[in-house]
Amino acid sequence: MQKTFYLFLLFLLLLGGCTEESRNKLFKQADNLLGKDLRVSYVADSGTIVKSWTVRDGKVTTHKDEQGAASGYYYFWSVENGYVQVPIVRVIIEEIKL
Repeated sequence: MQKTFYLFLLFLLLLGGCTEESRNKLFKQADNLLGKDLRVSYVADSGTIVKSWTVRDGKVTTHKDEQGAASGYYYFWSVENGYVQVPIVRVIIEEIKL
């Protein structure tokens, strides 16, 4: 029990010595490992949902260019279709609570 306390204390000290940017990167990486259950829906010009995909224990990501701007597409692995790429401007992403 005492060993666990010291490890936890060491972790807090190391985390406290990091910059805010480093902490954000660390927590983002941990979030990427955990994944979430998501519903990704493609929306038409009229506002109706054309198609939906389910992402189990995964992430929806995008590629960024050298200036940090999004590439214009979301990429993800769906349960139904495998690898999917859809335009960012026409997508709704919802977390599924099981």
